[in-house]
Amino acid sequence: METNSRDRMFERASEVGRLVSQTAEFKYLKAAHAEIGSDEVARQRIDEMRKLQTEILGYLEKGEEPPEDLRNQLESLSQEMQTSSRYQALISAQTNFDKLMEKVQESIGSGIRAGEESRIVIP
Repeated sequence: METNSRDRMFERASEVGRLVSQTAEFKYLKAAHAEIGSDEVARQRIDEMRKLQTEILGYLEKGEEPPEDLRNQLESLSQEMQTSSRYQALISAQTNFDKLMEKVQESIGSGIRAGEESRIVIP
């Protein structure tokens, strides 16, 4: 691929990023992150959940069963967070944004397939 073509590709990718940043899904996700970021208790609980998830993953990666107390702690924190409207808003916003990004990736994949099948070389 020529440098000029690569430059155009990166410019278009940047444009896609700019357009994504203007979607409702991105704006809702950003607002949900700000909301949860302003809640000290929620932030601490999310940090605890991440720490426990990392510990549990470490056991699983070694082929070991995570201790029951770690699993119970994670389950308890997870259930507690499910009652938080801010956390639910974050999960919902993240899910919607992820769906948008899947569609973007599908569109890129369609473009790649079309490019592979095309005999026309675009300068």
